[in-house]
Amino acid sequence: MPPSSPAPTATRADVLAMLARRFRKHYEDQLVGLYATQKDPYEPERGTSDIGTHVVVVIQGPYEHWKETDAVAEITHNVLDETDWVAPVTSHHVAHDSAIAKRMKEKGVRFD
Repeated sequence: MPPSSPAPTATRADVLAMLARRFRKHYEDQLVGLYATQKDPYEPERGTSDIGTHVVVVIQGPYEHWKETDAVAEITHNVLDETDWVAPVTSHHVAHDSAIAKRMKEKGVRFD
């Protein structure tokens, strides 16, 4: 019996697609948008990261900051673990009417 070949390596697009599915399922109607950027959404003047990706989860309606921090981090870590993705992905959540949400709408790459 020949040895089994390793599972195909996930691409950045695969990881983002899986994140989009998980965030849509978790947030349903509360999800306004998902954006990817190589710039830190809180400090864009610091420039881009050649290897890392920031994911910004834009949520509408009232929500508890720390509860969402836990949910966003757990979803992201689960996807990274399942795909064996090694490049840094940092996920953030923001309110739909925040300055960061507005900046992402103008300069981020929407992937939801």
